[in-house]
Amino acid sequence: MILLDRLLHRRKSRAIYLGRLEIGRLSLRSLLYLLAILLLHTALMVSFEGLSLGDAIWLTLTTATTVGYGDLSAQTLAGRVATVSLLFVGGIFILANFAGEYFEMRRGRRERMLKGNWEWNMEGHILIINTPAHGGSEYFQRLVGQLRQHEGYCETPILLLTREYPDGLPESLRDLGMVHHNGSIDSFASLQQVSPATARAIIVISKEEYEQSSDAITFDILHRLQESGVKKAAIIAECVADENRTRFLAAGADQVMRPSRAYPEILVRALVAPGSETILENLFVYEGDHTRRYDLPLNGQSWSEIACAMIRDRCGTPLAYVDSQGQTVCNPQPDTRVTGQGIILLVRSGAIPTEERMLAVLNAL
Repeated sequence: MILLDRLLHRRKSRAIYLGRLEIGRLSLRSLLYLLAILLLHTALMVSFEGLSLGDAIWLTLTTATTVGYGDLSAQTLAGRVATVSLLFVGGIFILANFAGEYFEMRRGRRERMLKGNWEWNMEGHILIINTPAHGGSEYFQRLVGQLRQHEGYCETPILLLTREYPDGLPESLRDLGMVHHNGSIDSFASLQQVSPATARAIIVISKEEYEQSSDAITFDILHRLQESGVKKAAIIAECVADENRTRFLAAGADQVMRPSRAYPEILVRALVAPGSETILENLFVYEGDHTRRYDLPLNGQSWSEIACAMIRDRCGTPLAYVDSQGQTVCNPQPDTRVTGQGIILLVRSGAIPTEERMLAVLNAL
């Protein structure tokens, strides 16, 4: 299968190369024809009109470019026939043809870029592999939008490998500086065309958020990335089944996280602050480290005193408190005098403190 992918990649690369070569040959041929006509006309103007070489060149160029200052012109019948046949017919036609070929090349190049049929040859980019099965455009808009707000990634090129956008990315994603390559995620050839070895970071998206079979595709992609010589890029892989996390890490992933379509910000945190995604994931589950609220009176103690006492007595790590109006105040300043009706802690399953113990710690302050 890998051998077939490589053969297809070579055929596609050769087709692109031959197409560019053909355009180059046409442009060179037009340029040579034009040069020959200009030289011949210059020589005929010297012969028929008796002009100096400089005046002949000037007349030829001003006529060929349709500027026509009128300071010099062909006076003899032979000179006029030569001008009409060589410049009015031949030269202007070739110039127009050359311009048409150039603009056609530019138009084709732009169309291939928009539709993802372009080999970008990027360096230092963020490579995203795969697209969510549902709401992909909205998900990427939030993901890239959040990423652009971080100073370290506000101008980093973002390249998406997918077949979900054969007619081009939505304008909302292009406006965020995102481009794509229209290729198969399980193809070694397509993977080579998005330059994974020179990427700054690689994100492997799980197709389905809850379907465990998506992990098999991700596992295959991770192995292909290893075969592609990826060494420097940080690889973040989404994993549906928790039991596959160790396999993904062994396959080359630096960070493994659960798919979270409602909160792409978690994936951004995994990229800009590696490890923080684990903390955020744990906040959503009731096992391991998780959050717990205790409804207890807070009577003006400083936040630093409360935090130190809770940690010292192994109750947990205070994250926020609930004030007298019932509003949650997150991460207050250390010298804040806390008055309220509750406290929220990060606790560990199997070592959850009771309310009586918590109250005793607060009363001891």
